[in-house]
Amino acid sequence: MMLRRKTLAMLAALSLAAGAAACGDTDDPSPTPLPDAGEDVGPDAELDTDPNPDVEEDVDVDPDPDADVDPDPIVAPTPGDLVITELMKQPTEVAAFEGQWVELLNTSDAELELEGCALGSSSLDEAVVIGESLTVESGGYLTLAASANAGFDADFILEGLVLAEGEGSVSLDCDGTTITEVVYDAGESYPSVAGASLSRDPAFNGATDDSGDYWCAATAAYNGADLGTPGAVNPSCIEGPDASAAIADLLLNGPGDDGKLIEGATVTYVRPMVGVDDAGFFVQSRPEGPALFVAVAEGEEMPVEVNDVVSFLATSVVSNGGATWVDGFESLTVDASNGDRDALVTDLTAATDLITSLNSYTHRIVSASMTISGDLLTFAGPGHQAYPVATEGVAEGAQLRMATELRQAFGLESGCEIDLSMTPLWRFEETAQFMVYDATEIDVSECPELSVVSATSTSATQVELVLTRALGPILADGSQFTIEGLTVTGAVVDGPKVILTTEEQTSAAEYTVELDDSLTDIFGATIAADASATFTGFVALELVISEVMARFTGGNGDPGEFIELYNPGTEDFDLSGCLLKRDSSSSNEMEIDAGVIVPAGGYTLFASSANAGASLTVAQELGFGLNNGSMIYWIECAGEVLDEIATPGPQLGRSFQKDVNRLVTPNPAGSYSTDVWCFTPGAEGDEYVVHINANDEAELKFGTPGTANLACD
Repeated sequence: MMLRRKTLAMLAALSLAAGAAACGDTDDPSPTPLPDAGEDVGPDAELDTDPNPDVEEDVDVDPDPDADVDPDPIVAPTPGDLVITELMKQPTEVAAFEGQWVELLNTSDAELELEGCALGSSSLDEAVVIGESLTVESGGYLTLAASANAGFDADFILEGLVLAEGEGSVSLDCDGTTITEVVYDAGESYPSVAGASLSRDPAFNGATDDSGDYWCAATAAYNGADLGTPGAVNPSCIEGPDASAAIADLLLNGPGDDGKLIEGATVTYVRPMVGVDDAGFFVQSRPEGPALFVAVAEGEEMPVEVNDVVSFLATSVVSNGGATWVDGFESLTVDASNGDRDALVTDLTAATDLITSLNSYTHRIVSASMTISGDLLTFAGPGHQAYPVATEGVAEGAQLRMATELRQAFGLESGCEIDLSMTPLWRFEETAQFMVYDATEIDVSECPELSVVSATSTSATQVELVLTRALGPILADGSQFTIEGLTVTGAVVDGPKVILTTEEQTSAAEYTVELDDSLTDIFGATIAADASATFTGFVALELVISEVMARFTGGNGDPGEFIELYNPGTEDFDLSGCLLKRDSSSSNEMEIDAGVIVPAGGYTLFASSANAGASLTVAQELGFGLNNGSMIYWIECAGEVLDEIATPGPQLGRSFQKDVNRLVTPNPAGSYSTDVWCFTPGAEGDEYVVHINANDEAELKFGTPGTANLACD
């Protein structure tokens, strides 16, 4: 790379020197002297034969000296007056016959008229003639496109224009004279990248010759994935490593058999693994993109940090939901740690093309101001929740997608105004998704008033409050919470929840907890003066949903899915005729067979297949598939719901289980307590079966089906 930069710099210097020599530039600043009177100035010099030069002759005088005079007439171009500075031979967003174009620069001091000139190429038998007046001002650019569907507003549509997509040539001829010409190859010395124009370095716009060293592949997006700067000044080709063209080529053509080398890309964001979304990092080289997500395999250490400048070989890509990203790479090096992420951020607040140009925005680091425009969406992928949002530029088609626990902590709702900074733009099909994984990336204002969602007794001396969003600082002694007939002795904030410690409650008694109006939410807004909620004194569960495996291998209805029930009582529990349910659909419920019991102090297993793994004893096969997203499951006997649990999005190969020491604690309505429920750790010894998948690969599965649960740390 250094050799090429030095070569370009030397060529630029030689080009400027040659131009100066052609203009007669010398070191002597003195004017050229006029010839003496009577000096022979050449055989063709005209002699003044007027015998009386002092006698005034009749001359025509303009009666209106203020009449308009065109000091700079429009002229026909001569060789060198116009230079081909850019050409798109291989567009990818549209077909070549629609998206090919050529850019010309007027390097002369005059406005030029191109009517009658013809643009020819090696793919045309006859050059295409410009059949009407078409001018380009001094120093201006002119774009000639094959169609109006080229992806930008071209200056002139030159129907019949065809450029060679491999090696070829293009020229402009006026009055039988070639004004400018480029003869390019298929990548040997000239750039040849699908989706990227050939871009001439501005340092060589004045050169009278042409060379592949003057050109590079464009890196700025103008039409989705296509790169170029039609009608604008080209960027320099000698700015150093630029990963944009390589990223664009990778997204379009894949890594090929030998992989695709990405050099000099800046890490803009590091994403944790959430739900089934891979951990990884985003890279970008220019504000206008393109950008790329690189997944890091589960269990692998994150190899980069934000603002690292990295190079790596992309070996495989995956496409899903309209996006493409790297899921295999090698030879990663951190070349520097002085990248400038701030300089790469695009503010999308006013972008009216956010949805129509989603290809060009995907995975870029962005900022935006927006308003939540609707209720929480029913599904946004495991481990995530999302709201529809509107920006100044678009009213629909965009979402705010957040990690579930972060969303719950903020307690956002319709009408909240949001400012995002430094976040990657994801997509699902044609929906733009602003992603948030860290509280520092989001600033919230103008939300509806904080309120209490529910109160639930989780033990004989503990009450869990759920609010619409997290509280600010509270008094640890619980004095800001009042329960008539029950003394509150402590309070702890846990996201949008408050855990109250009380004296021993009367079982099944009705209580009301009132919140002091001095409490504020995390944004500093006060709570409603009458904020309160009722709950029932603790009643221990008599039957418990104790464990759920919702994602054994991959899709819904996996062979190893299961639901486990636990009986905390001292007598067997007869499940005959009870209903095991998933969500509210009658098609997702199963009547339990006669004679099925849960032994006293024991567990009973319901699985999607009789051979759910190892030598498990399955009481009855499930009559419905479990869900790969967040879901509510419950057990109902004789019309009474004995237990229910709202699970988060599942983790692959790990069950979601209840703490062995908290099995009789009721679950909050429509939720779960993070200190009571957890995913089975993936530690050695916690696996219960080795599953051989369809690719004949061994997969460890973690859980405790049919046996005692673990403690959630």
